[in-house]
Amino acid sequence: MSVWLEPGDQNTSSGSMVDVAFKIDCQRLPADHASALTKALCKTLPWLADLKNTGIHPVHVAGSQNGWQRPEIEDNEELLLSKRTRLRIRVNKKYVDELINGLKDVTLSIDGYPLKVMEGRTNPLHSSATLFSRYTAYGDINTDDEEVFTRRIIEECEQLGFSPTKLLCGKSHLVSTNNGKITTRSLLIADIPIEKSLTLQDNGLGDHRLIGCGLLIPHKDTAAVN
Repeated sequence: MSVWLEPGDQNTSSGSMVDVAFKIDCQRLPADHASALTKALCKTLPWLADLKNTGIHPVHVAGSQNGWQRPEIEDNEELLLSKRTRLRIRVNKKYVDELINGLKDVTLSIDGYPLKVMEGRTNPLHSSATLFSRYTAYGDINTDDEEVFTRRIIEECEQLGFSPTKLLCGKSHLVSTNNGKITTRSLLIADIPIEKSLTLQDNGLGDHRLIGCGLLIPHKDTAAVN
């Protein structure tokens, strides 16, 4: 199910969250590493799990490089990281210094894979009329049911003061959690009023923010939602 109507008028909001991008020393990670990454980070910084809307982006790499194709999460394979790969954490602006200082020169074990965190840099969230989430999930509905999933997205957006008029659901992925695998779905929302873009990015959509679900990022176009 997709929604594609004409845009309407919305209210104004301001942003309170930022993404902190850390340089890392890590050559490989399991494709399905989000839960292990969250566990390692929260063991080092337990307060992360208590902060509202804090999100940990799964480490993302290019789709292809030197003939290598990025595996899907379900493939039980490894990601090959480059020196440009970053660890990104979305956090309230008030906690940026504490986050950067707390992780500097810390080596995490991600399911046995060492990942050394180096210096961090703040990346402000930018208003964008098109936002994308690689993984979106709800704990109480079947994400495989696209109609139910779309309806829940619309309801949650309306609670944030924005009625989506252009919404595309994409590919499903299984993501590991401490309680087993969950079904997630990629999501693209377009024609977002600029004054509501930061509201959506600040709050995210759905559940499981700490394993990277529901984190919205700017997207250049609506050509692909995979």
